[in-house]
Amino acid sequence: MRKFSAFTLGILLFLTLISAGRAYGGEDEILAKVGNEVITRLDFETRLKSLPYAAREELKDFEKKKQLLDNMIKARLLVAEGDRKGLTEKADIKAQLRMIRDDFITQEYARTYIEMKAEVSDEEAEKYYNTSPEIRDREYLKISQVVVGKEEEARGILERLKKGENFKKLAKENSIDPESKQAGGELEWFEKGKKEKEIEETLAKLEKGGISDIVKANGRYYILKLDDRKIVPKAPYLKIKEGIISRLKYKKISELMEKELEELKKKITIETFYDKLNPENK
Repeated sequence: MRKFSAFTLGILLFLTLISAGRAYGGEDEILAKVGNEVITRLDFETRLKSLPYAAREELKDFEKKKQLLDNMIKARLLVAEGDRKGLTEKADIKAQLRMIRDDFITQEYARTYIEMKAEVSDEEAEKYYNTSPEIRDREYLKISQVVVGKEEEARGILERLKKGENFKKLAKENSIDPESKQAGGELEWFEKGKKEKEIEETLAKLEKGGISDIVKANGRYYILKLDDRKIVPKAPYLKIKEGIISRLKYKKISELMEKELEELKKKITIETFYDKLNPENK
């Protein structure tokens, strides 16, 4: 599976969060003036969309909207006074503002110039459903086990099992595996292929109710009993279609973004000084 950069993944996350919509019409409509500054409808709607869903629902009330606008006015007053007192000239404030600027412009660039090219057709989604190894029928196993630290001990338990002694009883008395001991060796259902190779190969040969010979894995000795097995069919296409389209769309966006960045690197000279990140060079 192809891996994408943290930068690209960050943009994908942003596109997920903003997919609900854009600001309403009348973006330039002035809602308030604070000295030489104005607060427009776009400013207001942008602030509104940044709030949690529950808060946005409350702000459908006119009085609540007035309170939000009043709070934005208060913020503008503090910003204006902070600017007058030189706060915006502080190096750390400038760095924070550059970070915010960089984040929003890169996100808007991705939304405007990249996302629109990443359409996924129904045919692509259906092909992925039919060919992806991730979407398949899955086999699950239910087993019990006795786990001991010495081979001689395992041989003694196996002989007792062959003579008809109860598996659960022997597991409770002898198993050193804390996960299954108290349940008489019984484990939760797990998907085939998730256990150690030696255990998987042994389970593949067992019929339901069958007990294995001694299996060595991870320096311990196992006696396995296959309690049950079942096949869980893959989900119907229509049930997971939208999820497939989203996954393929994000994959396309990632690939397009990486390609776009490679092209941009050809246009601009980049100098890096990685050695300065090494604390030993400070």
